[in-house]
Amino acid sequence: MLRYSEEDKPTVTAVPTVSIVVPVYCRTEAHKGFLVETLESAAAQTLKNIELVIVDDASPTDPVRAIESVRNLPLTRLLRNTVNLGHAESRNIGIRAAEGELIAFLDHDDLWLPEKLERQVRALQENPDAAMCYCNVEIIGSHPPNLYVDQRAIPDRPSIVWFLTHGNSVITASSALVRKQAMLDIGLFDTRYTSCDDYDAWIKILMRWPIVHLPETLAKYRLHEDNVNYSVDRLNDNRLLTNLILSYWRAAPVSDKLALLPLLVRKFAGRAIYTVARIGRSRRTK
Repeated sequence: MLRYSEEDKPTVTAVPTVSIVVPVYCRTEAHKGFLVETLESAAAQTLKNIELVIVDDASPTDPVRAIESVRNLPLTRLLRNTVNLGHAESRNIGIRAAEGELIAFLDHDDLWLPEKLERQVRALQENPDAAMCYCNVEIIGSHPPNLYVDQRAIPDRPSIVWFLTHGNSVITASSALVRKQAMLDIGLFDTRYTSCDDYDAWIKILMRWPIVHLPETLAKYRLHEDNVNYSVDRLNDNRLLTNLILSYWRAAPVSDKLALLPLLVRKFAGRAIYTVARIGRSRRTK
């Protein structure tokens, strides 16, 4: 059963170490099934001082029965958006409501191995200067693609240049454990993006603090035919991301500037391509 709603939240005497933020958008029965498996993987965590903050993003099908069917859930809150706000703002709502000092993100169709949180909490304890820890992931589904990045080659503490030059496939949200204060300090997830808002957040964190890579496969990222497809505005996202990279580049050491020049050239070339494509679509619709 759900322990309480946001309206009648009881006093929590023991502050949880980790708050698990789960943005939910259930539009099919398959989604509900994935959600149950996701929550079961959260309930099976060996780290017990945790809470679950589920943010229902105005799902077309009510997820409550699916949530209540999962046994041995930790202390759980269900927050409901009255309108669909998207995954970025739903995560932000969960972060603001979280009681824990550490935030773990778990998308509603992904899975964790039982020791995921315990291993990551230990890694951050061993690296007190780091703002975030992320683990390796396995991509699952009926026909999962190969990862774009060989996870065996990821440094223990990737630099911002390494991270930027390896693209938006190194860290999935469900693999990350982040200090809540770091998320607040960067302004949470940027809701102006239509995609890659998490990539934006990881870059902003790396611009200020180290992050730690835990070279263990402790999360599973699910690809399936019922994945929610958000409408992606590639030109908008390119502009936002390029401006962020430029803000780092302008003050970066010369070695970093040189290393990032090819990336910036590709970003500006992509912007030109997306702009031409948009103009072409606009003309065809007239």
